[in-house]
Amino acid sequence: MLLRDWLHKEDLNYAEAAKRIGCTRVAVYYWAIGTNRPSAKWNSAISDMTAGEVLANDHQNAYMLASEDA
Repeated sequence: MLLRDWLHKEDLNYAEAAKRIGCTRVAVYYWAIGTNRPSAKWNSAISDMTAGEVLANDHQNAYMLASEDA
């Protein structure tokens, strides 16, 4: 599942997700829209926050989708 879809499903904004993960709102925004991919540290934190619903390969998929739109 894409991070942006998970955030929408859980009705979380970028700031709330960032607070849960321990990063910046801007980082969550860029991961959610696929501009950037999180490092291993943040992949783990996102996986924990989402109970495994968003995994590293999901970020790659978001990145590839964003690249297609550009």
